[in-house]
Amino acid sequence: MIGTSKRFITEEIVKNSSCTHCNEQNTLMVKVFSKIFILKILPFVLGKSTELSCSNCKKAYSTKDTLDATTQRRIDIIKDDAQHAWFLYIGYVFIAVAMLAAMFK
Repeated sequence: MIGTSKRFITEEIVKNSSCTHCNEQNTLMVKVFSKIFILKILPFVLGKSTELSCSNCKKAYSTKDTLDATTQRRIDIIKDDAQHAWFLYIGYVFIAVAMLAAMFK
């Protein structure tokens, strides 16, 4: 299998924010995913992505939707705090070990 994929990291409520559709407070739920490239069995981390939705009215926000600056900043903090799983770096380790082995031959 060769291609890109995403892997779920975490899900968290965006505190002190409200949905622009139903105006309910503390109902915005952000899901953070690892974007990865898979080369056969070796994963390579490409970055993070988020999905935002309201748990009350079930509105799914797209990346084109404009949010107020405070809510966007809170989403960015949640995204930055989320950590990739350690095994998603195996591809980079494998490449580094292969290069070191090639240098010392």
